[in-house]
Amino acid sequence: MKSAGPSLPAAVLLLALLGPACRTTEYPTRSELPEELSASAVMVYPFLFRWPEPAWRSFELSQRLIDVGLAEAGARALFFGPSEFKVYRPEDDNAWAASNAVTLLAPYGVRPEQALVLRPWAERRIQSAQGELLDAQGRAVGQSTVEEITFLGHVEVVHPTTHQRVLEVSGEVKADPFAERTDDGADPTPELTDLMETLTQQALRALEEHLRAPREPSPEPATVALVPWLAFEYADEGRPSHAGALAMMEPLDAEVLRQQRLRFANPALELSVLDRMTRLPAGLYVLFSPEGGKLAPGDVLLQIEGQPALPQVLARTRLAPTPHQARVRRADGGSSQILLP
Repeated sequence: MKSAGPSLPAAVLLLALLGPACRTTEYPTRSELPEELSASAVMVYPFLFRWPEPAWRSFELSQRLIDVGLAEAGARALFFGPSEFKVYRPEDDNAWAASNAVTLLAPYGVRPEQALVLRPWAERRIQSAQGELLDAQGRAVGQSTVEEITFLGHVEVVHPTTHQRVLEVSGEVKADPFAERTDDGADPTPELTDLMETLTQQALRALEEHLRAPREPSPEPATVALVPWLAFEYADEGRPSHAGALAMMEPLDAEVLRQQRLRFANPALELSVLDRMTRLPAGLYVLFSPEGGKLAPGDVLLQIEGQPALPQVLARTRLAPTPHQARVRRADGGSSQILLP
């Protein structure tokens, strides 16, 4: 016989034990921003989970934070993401020695002292709460143990040339076990994602007066959506890529995972658009482009300057000193090479 699950009184009791599932209203900030600091580039590190997570999760959460960065400051700073450079010692404030990120700056005419590192990370705290299960008449029928999960998020901004942490923003949020999920499991930690987006936004707004574009930005060439299969190729120290595991999965399970990653990467897109993107190659799917532009809706940007096409790579073409060559799969199935912007 199947159990009908906890009664309403039991659920209310467990909810009371768990406490309110909302983030704190304060975001503590520690700032040591020198008045003379002027930055033209922000290197976003792979997201550092303080608990076991696959490598693709670090990639995709950092990409969501890059989206925040582009929305806040994409016309005032060059953004670089975790798949574009290697990090050898993620907690070392001497980022130029602890990564190869500095090698990406020269083509844009940016000096090392004009770059910052944005380092996002989180820790997870788990507490167990025991509640009494009651039947419809209010009689005790057993015990239930529920875990209370709290995420503590941090965004640190480091000036690698001086090895100085110039800004730190932190906050916390409780996972809500009773929240209605509308994304079909695309985000395993929605409260954490929302918290980290807010912290990143706070950090970039604190940096607003210190970010200086290396040159006047050109107009945006297109509005795009990320086809995020590169996440499955991403690997770092001790965490292999997910490409092999994906190839071994049952076809239906692999399809569900791909659809979930698409939805996570593009939370505002309609399902009908995401369905069209499922069979596309990795890259940037063009949703809209100005009339008479070099791109058209339905095109897919595959590579830019020989590198995988990512949102920050496309955004950098607006601030680059010279045009960037891009490889495009056209909506009609053909292919072409264009110069951006």
